[in-house]
Amino acid sequence: MPTSNKTFGAILLLTLLGACASTFKATYDHDPGNDFSRYQSFSWISKNPMKIGQGVVAPNPLLEPRITSALEKALVAKGYQYVIQPKHADFVVSFTIGSREEIKVDSYPSMSAGYGMGHPGHWGWGGMYYGAGTETRVRQYTKGMLAVDVFDVKERRPVWHGVATKTINESDRDNLEATVKAAVDAILAGFPPQ
Repeated sequence: MPTSNKTFGAILLLTLLGACASTFKATYDHDPGNDFSRYQSFSWISKNPMKIGQGVVAPNPLLEPRITSALEKALVAKGYQYVIQPKHADFVVSFTIGSREEIKVDSYPSMSAGYGMGHPGHWGWGGMYYGAGTETRVRQYTKGMLAVDVFDVKERRPVWHGVATKTINESDRDNLEATVKAAVDAILAGFPPQ
């Protein structure tokens, strides 16, 4: 195989693998009557802004500082100023982590061959037959979730909610910094709402 074909094959394989990799899917909700353009500063809703969602049995205590840091950096990059005292901020932020184990069952027809009784007129009895069977594949996986909530300080009410979900794999667990950043980026792509 010429070198150019090998290179093309490698690029095609990487492209297909990249297309198979799951990314965070984000959804958003907000109060359409709220004026987000007036926001200039933010803080955390409390000293410990992380909430634990259902399904998280033993949360990693190192997640809170990672998520806090990623959210701070992302909001500052969007032009908001971080202030320590929540009462001096325009909005405060909290976040929730969650996960759940899910099972996916796929059943699909398969063709199987065997020996058995044939049909008359086909070289006699006892010939080869083909029948349709069913193959079932069961797969267990973890669905991870990060939700971010924004509250208006003056009005003391929620004004924005964003959630990112993804099927978590070993690579995500091994590279928590990158996983957290990807989740935060997916969520804050919708903040402020347009």
